[in-house]
Amino acid sequence: MKLTANRQSLCNAVQHVGSLITSTLSRPMLRNVKLDATAQAVHVSATDLEVGICITVDDVKVEEPGSVLLLEDRVSPILRTTPDEEVSIYGDENAVNVESKDGKVRILSENPESFPVIDEMEVEDFEIDPEVFNFMVSRTEFATAPEKGRYALNGILIKLDEEGLFDMVGADGARLANVVQKVVNDEKKTLECIVSKKGIHEASRLAGLCDDPLRIGVSENRFRAANSRGRVSCQLIEGQFPNYKEVIPSNCKNKLEVETGRLLSAIRRASLMASDRSRAVDFNFSAENIIVSSESPDLGDANIKISVSYDGKEEKVTFNPDYLMDMLQVVKREGIKMEYNESNLPCVFKSGRDYTYVVSPVVKEENPI
Repeated sequence: MKLTANRQSLCNAVQHVGSLITSTLSRPMLRNVKLDATAQAVHVSATDLEVGICITVDDVKVEEPGSVLLLEDRVSPILRTTPDEEVSIYGDENAVNVESKDGKVRILSENPESFPVIDEMEVEDFEIDPEVFNFMVSRTEFATAPEKGRYALNGILIKLDEEGLFDMVGADGARLANVVQKVVNDEKKTLECIVSKKGIHEASRLAGLCDDPLRIGVSENRFRAANSRGRVSCQLIEGQFPNYKEVIPSNCKNKLEVETGRLLSAIRRASLMASDRSRAVDFNFSAENIIVSSESPDLGDANIKISVSYDGKEEKVTFNPDYLMDMLQVVKREGIKMEYNESNLPCVFKSGRDYTYVVSPVVKEENPI
């Protein structure tokens, strides 16, 4: 294999796929990126066996087609620090050369034939605008459970119905985020599966590389996403995702509307006076305002008043401020609605008609021992 590439384009592609490579990977082979050169295109790929990424490299001239493996933690710094606009890459026996005007670096390499193949798109279920897809991911992925939690909640539920309503749901047992958008579904396809958080995140990064629609496909036990810049493939998560619609409170007795930015500002300030151990802020509701407050014997206290339109009884509800700030930071709309039934039951926040966020309140002990 031999090619000449724009250094920055190649570096961007290597660093993009290289985000999957960590020092914890059990197989040394997986610490490489694979470079595939054909007469039509050049692709860079990487995998950690859970997720695979393949990116097309722009501005490349292929002299001899072929494939090579490159250690990511060696080739990325080389490409990043080389001053020339172009570099040549070619293989020789058991090594790959990265050559520029002022010299070359020869990196020992392994046989590329033993590198795992990144799946092609087998079935295309639907297309989605990349901005819409990233809108959905940003509003759900933060609510997924950490790796040590319940396995089905470590991923994001995606669901498509015959009418083209596409749901994305993230949950961790204490909160749930759901966003729904309309997509074209002329073939009346349906799907429902749990995709790993890492897989959805990489699909979102791929969507951000161009304006082309992101093609989504699910077959057997794999999720795939592709556009003109590349493709992502990952394993589906097995397990039963909770019935998220049953979790969302309905016919709530207490309702309010509040300016998103003001609420976020108040919670941020109050959270600074909440101890790391308790992580709790109080919402005191009244007819014309809410007071967001917190106190700590080691830090001090905070009381911030916000004017709101509130329909409900006067009472206090306590929340983990981090759960609310996570949501409010990604909403990006001026106003948000909050509804709840009782101070000890889940509350629902709504932004527009497409976004729903449910969070459980913090229930404090009345007489702690």
